[in-house]
Amino acid sequence: MSGDRRSFDEQLRTAPPRPGCYLFRDRQDRVLYVGKARDLHHRVQVYRRHGADGRSRLAVLLEQARHAEWCVTSNEREAILLEDRLVKEFQPPLNVLLKDDKSFLLLRIQEGAPWPRLSLSRHRRGGGRFFGPYPSSGAARRAKRLLQRAFGLRDCSDHTLNHRSRPCLKHAVGLCSAPCTGEINTADYQDAVAGATRVLEGQIAPLLAQEKARMEQASAAQEYEAALRSRDRIHALESLAVPQIVRLHQKRDFDVLGLDERGCFALLQYREGDWVHTRRGKLPLVADRESAVAELMTALYRDPLTELPPLLLVPEIPAEVLALSAEWSHRCGHPVRVLRPQRGKGRALLRLAESNARAVRHEGSHLSWEKLSPLLGKAAACPAPAIVDCIDVSHLQGQHRVAAKVRFVEGKPERRQYRRYLVGGGTGNDDFAAMREVLGRVFARAKEEGLADLVVLDGGAGQLSSGLAAMREADQELPLVALAKARTGRGPVAAEERLFLPNRKTPFLLEPGSAERLFLERIRDEAHRFALAYHRNRRENVRLVLEEVPGVGPARRKTLLDFVQGKLDRLRDTETQELAALPGMNLLLAERVQNHLRQVLP
Repeated sequence: MSGDRRSFDEQLRTAPPRPGCYLFRDRQDRVLYVGKARDLHHRVQVYRRHGADGRSRLAVLLEQARHAEWCVTSNEREAILLEDRLVKEFQPPLNVLLKDDKSFLLLRIQEGAPWPRLSLSRHRRGGGRFFGPYPSSGAARRAKRLLQRAFGLRDCSDHTLNHRSRPCLKHAVGLCSAPCTGEINTADYQDAVAGATRVLEGQIAPLLAQEKARMEQASAAQEYEAALRSRDRIHALESLAVPQIVRLHQKRDFDVLGLDERGCFALLQYREGDWVHTRRGKLPLVADRESAVAELMTALYRDPLTELPPLLLVPEIPAEVLALSAEWSHRCGHPVRVLRPQRGKGRALLRLAESNARAVRHEGSHLSWEKLSPLLGKAAACPAPAIVDCIDVSHLQGQHRVAAKVRFVEGKPERRQYRRYLVGGGTGNDDFAAMREVLGRVFARAKEEGLADLVVLDGGAGQLSSGLAAMREADQELPLVALAKARTGRGPVAAEERLFLPNRKTPFLLEPGSAERLFLERIRDEAHRFALAYHRNRRENVRLVLEEVPGVGPARRKTLLDFVQGKLDRLRDTETQELAALPGMNLLLAERVQNHLRQVLP
């Protein structure tokens, strides 16, 4: 340990056991981080413990910090106020990073037009009525599609509406009533707009009853097309009636704080029962969950102009809750309660906030390739790559063994360069031998297909050793790494994504939420998807052939598939008596199967 690091560790050891604030500074005396504590000595010891193995998310701070400074106060409330002033003064780079909610979608119904349009929007601009925001773009698009299914509202632009001469495809599939070509009159369309508005306001039950009555009347009158349309509307309305927590019946003001395991957070702000805004961001430093919640509670409401609701729902109750509550109540003039819900709708709201918090971590994947490539090269100990391959092996209990190679060029999938491999004739359960075989085949076709700047193997040290052996046999040389997936319950090292590198005994731990980790996870998941798709296609093709044989149902198909391990030619050429002896089979069925295969197989 260097002298300045030893000095910093000694300063942490001798911190006063008093309430107050602490400042960590770097070599240039710049403030890196400001924190508060009820007991400074107890709080800062966590930085000493987490610095022992280099795995902690506090590593950035511990690498840069060289000096600790204490500001002792008389009580917790004074510490809260002092932290607020210090953060505003120094703007430390490792305190809470805030973002806005620009990624959340709203539903917009146009007003003041003969044919109002239903559309999605990220801003409350342009007139009309807005509903939402929705917890994800998928939820918003699903709600829009169901509303179109139920009411046939158009979503095309005004220009398209005014220049169409025949209905579009959406009319044919029941998603639009085609006002552009006069398929519906103005009064009926306005009724549909009013119905969609009532649904978005939560008034679904009366519309369901009304539509069921229409369906019964149409069915009694043998108007089956009208009854079918009513049935489709009922299904769409029932889907929209699934309980939701974006718009609540209770007109209450409150905030919900969600925090994920990587330090990303989301604050959902409800006003009069509506989810109206979201503040998102990331805690660069996460010592423990309770202290993280305390820091977020202070940071999110630091600005005196920030509205403080009467209720805040949080995932953990920090020790400073009474002091924070008293300070907020004094500032805003009304009591502020902090609760940790254990069940019911409150717990559901916390889960929703945590889901939004987890979405924050993926933002690092949007770095440009010019910025991401050097980071990837640094992690893999190689020059910044432009072409990256990933190889994954897939099998089912040692059967149907296949592999897949995917290629990304400058961060984007190059699907024309994806390759599939049938490994070891499709059998065997030796993953290391399978990886060696696939790499050998990749190197054998190097002249035709070219080699990547970096090859990522899905697996650990064993897969890397097999890949290096294949590379030596082919007399090739290129950067090769293995990515081992994070798992729970196997110690702190296995809980992280690990990158195994040649000539290095211990794996490189990828920082959670980092851009290079997100990219490697993405290409590994794409290789896994592609391999599984090949695996399923092979087994599905065999199953489809056997489905054509009369008398061979699901149970017998499974017996035959397991017996021949997916090889139809083996099923065709096996002795008939051997097939007849299988469970559920007989001589007649065995002959029927083999006769069918002799007709369909070359």
